[in-house]
Amino acid sequence: MSNILRITEASSLALHSSVIIAREKGRMVSAKEISKELNVSCDHLSKVLQRLAKSGVVKSLRGPDGGFSLSKNPSEIKLMEIYESIEGRFNYQNCLLGKNVCMASKCVLGNLSEKINKEVSDYFLNTTVADLL
Repeated sequence: MSNILRITEASSLALHSSVIIAREKGRMVSAKEISKELNVSCDHLSKVLQRLAKSGVVKSLRGPDGGFSLSKNPSEIKLMEIYESIEGRFNYQNCLLGKNVCMASKCVLGNLSEKINKEVSDYFLNTTVADLL
């Protein structure tokens, strides 16, 4: 199926967490602190943060003084990098069915799908974590 603005809960948590971590300007932030602020499951959030650490968006440190910090300056981290750390490559098709099966001479959505996907892609490619602080 089509990828019209496919932002999962995990992607949303990753984007929001990155901004929360950036606000702390290098201080390690625990998953518990972030989950409390976002009012979400700490277990689910921890899995998302682990994926961000694996992809290099954040650094993690275990222990009582541990937590998460950004691996780079917030101005160097584009939202697309965060999104793709969770969802994989941002691919979109213009057909809702993901195929060229329409018998109509025009898509039932016109070029709406293409416009939405392009706008989201452009926003993610041109917006950094620093822009959201």
